[in-house]
Amino acid sequence: MAVIFSALPGGNRNNNDGSFNNMGNNGNWWSSTENDDANAWNRNMNNNNGNVNRNNNNKRNGFSVRCVRD
Repeated sequence: MAVIFSALPGGNRNNNDGSFNNMGNNGNWWSSTENDDANAWNRNMNNNNGNVNRNNNNKRNGFSVRCVRD
């Protein structure tokens, strides 16, 4: 089954100083899976190479969300 996903790389918001980073270069999307009280899993896509990575990040970081319908 092929999955087609089209998105703009919105970068991220740093939880320490509120700055926005990597806009236009990286896309970061939260998953619904928590790792613990402070951290959750996200997916990261690099605009230059199309690689998709799974990362564990502090929930206070500002990442994009993707709404899906069941």
